[in-house]
Amino acid sequence: MVEQGWSFTSRERVVGATTVVELGGEVDILAATALGLRLDEITGAGHPDLVLDMRDVTFIDCCGISMLCRTRRRTQAKAGRLRLAGVAESPSVLRLLRLTGLLSTFDLCLDPGPDPVFGLTGEPGGDSRAEGGCPCTRSRAEGPGRPANPGAPTDSAVA
Repeated sequence: MVEQGWSFTSRERVVGATTVVELGGEVDILAATALGLRLDEITGAGHPDLVLDMRDVTFIDCCGISMLCRTRRRTQAKAGRLRLAGVAESPSVLRLLRLTGLLSTFDLCLDPGPDPVFGLTGEPGGDSRAEGGCPCTRSRAEGPGRPANPGAPTDSAVA
C-alpha cells in the first residue's frame, strides 16, 4: 500500500492470476510517478492481467492519464490485459477520459457490486449477481468491457 502523507492511496491484491490495484485520492504528477514505477513492475511480467479500480479517485490530471496510457501500452506489448473498473463512479476520471477522447481506448468494467472483480476464482465472498459475472472476468474472446454509460451526455460543451 502506498500512503505516505500524500493525497493519494494505492492498495494492491492478487486474485487468481489478476492483480487488482485500488487507487484513491488525487492521481497527479506525484502519484503518477510513484504508482508508475509499481505498474511498470507489474506490466513487466509476461501476460500481465491487471485491473485498476478507479472508483475512489477524486482527481486525475494529464500525468495520471499518461500513466494509464503507458500501463496500457506495456500490458499490450506483453499480450496482457488491462481493465479500468469504477470509472463510472469517478466523475473526474470519466470526464477526463471523455475530454481526451480516450474513453473508448480502455477496456472498462461496469461493476454493479462493491468489488470490481467479483466472481474471480479465489475471491472470498465473490458475488455473481450480474449474469455472466463482471465484464472484468470475461475471457478475451468475449471482447472488451462495456463503455461506461454509452448513452450519457458527453462533456462536449466544455471542450
